[in-house]
Amino acid sequence: MGAWLLQGVKRFPGDPDARYDLRIDDGVITRWCNAGSGDTTDAQVRDLDGLWVLPAFVDSHLHLLYSLEHARQLDLSQLPPESVRALLANHAPESVGESRVVGHGWKDPLSEQLLPDPRRFLDAVLPGWTVFLWNSDHHRALVSSAALQAAGIDPSQHSGVVTEEDAELVWAAVGQPPLEDAHAASRWLLRRGITAATTFDRGDSIELLRRENSEDQLGVRIRHGMPESQFLEVLDGGGSCFPEGKEDSSFAMPWIKIFLDGTLGSRTAWMKSGYDDDPGNLGVERRPAASLERTARLAARYGWALAIHAIGDAAVAEANRWIQFTRDLRGTDLPDRIEHFQCFDPEDLAAIRRTGTIASMQPCHLFQDRQILRSRWGSRAAHALALKSIDEAGIPVVMGSDAPIESADPWLDIAAAVTRLDRNGEGEAFYPQQRVSFEKAFRWRTSSAAFANMLPSGWGTLDPGSVADLQVIGAEDPSRVRCLADARLIDVLSMGEWRLSNREDR
Repeated sequence: MGAWLLQGVKRFPGDPDARYDLRIDDGVITRWCNAGSGDTTDAQVRDLDGLWVLPAFVDSHLHLLYSLEHARQLDLSQLPPESVRALLANHAPESVGESRVVGHGWKDPLSEQLLPDPRRFLDAVLPGWTVFLWNSDHHRALVSSAALQAAGIDPSQHSGVVTEEDAELVWAAVGQPPLEDAHAASRWLLRRGITAATTFDRGDSIELLRRENSEDQLGVRIRHGMPESQFLEVLDGGGSCFPEGKEDSSFAMPWIKIFLDGTLGSRTAWMKSGYDDDPGNLGVERRPAASLERTARLAARYGWALAIHAIGDAAVAEANRWIQFTRDLRGTDLPDRIEHFQCFDPEDLAAIRRTGTIASMQPCHLFQDRQILRSRWGSRAAHALALKSIDEAGIPVVMGSDAPIESADPWLDIAAAVTRLDRNGEGEAFYPQQRVSFEKAFRWRTSSAAFANMLPSGWGTLDPGSVADLQVIGAEDPSRVRCLADARLIDVLSMGEWRLSNREDR
């Protein structure tokens, strides 16, 4: 890897008027000293002339390869509902030799033209075509008759709206294969100042990322969840299934990923009491206790941590119960996490803290969900993405984007936690008492996220002895940055190499 001396840098967090030289040897920070006094012995020198050096970011929850695939789909997110017909019809001539459309991004309410039977509408616009349109939260979809038939479902009496497991069943039958370009995925992360990411993709993602990052080729530390169904399939087939990797590994897979419920947007988040705008609906409890107990026992036996999708307050409490059950059997402290942790019952926080559960959250979901939180959860919206309350309860917090459901821009995620304003930094703060400081949110994206993402000790700091995963930005004041464009990202260093400068794809 060799040695670098970065001259004249500003260190963040730190005094904006101070300048330093930073020595890096074989990918490890070795020394800070006053500007002009750095050791140049056997080092490549780079004069950064007053630019800020910051720790690089981790995204603690995203869908890496699917984010690339998502960009190839038809985007309905900015489309007025009444324009769906025209968009689909205009897309047809572009799909030469392929009678299929995959899209995403529609939101409630559906336009009158799709009601009461979206399947019939899709069949009328594109007769015989396979059409699959994800909702914005990817837990519900509109599908055509051909899509249902591909999944072995009789379309004759079906509305064409599929949710949760049924949506996944149809998607498995008609979805596009993942874009198998791990190098493009890594560049996509690095251009956002991200050098570590935990992904919960499915299928071939594990094998591809394991192979393509076996020797640090990607420049990004990849952490992956093992889908529960895949874990059980291996064991039921007579095999063994152990977690992979260590803190210093370029690829590691320490978690079994389990779904307990759905989402707010699809009214499938599992709640302790009914939705305010849908009385009697408690959401969806996706897993019976008996099957969860089997998975928990097997995970403990083979040494896995758990990463449990839980959005509603009932799901969060149940997720913690199964994490406690697994930790008692396993007897080792691993980074067990509740993914999303969007709504909680305040009475459950003490028990969650005692368990040692990590809250893996995405403040950026406030941008979209703020529009429906009060109507669907009423007073419980005060406990939605309430980072300050969770932090004050002593529960470890880490942050991620859930890309492609939200933007992978880490600065936007931090801004959501700090301001709780809308996507443009405007409007009224959503429960402003739950805002946190920039310093805290920044640490949840860097140093405080190391254990939760199985990263090397000291990762996310700029302390001597820590790995030199860092970013260089041109912004005047990092604490006032609210999006990637404001940061003016110059370069990223990881695993001893500069990743953005001197690249053909830059």
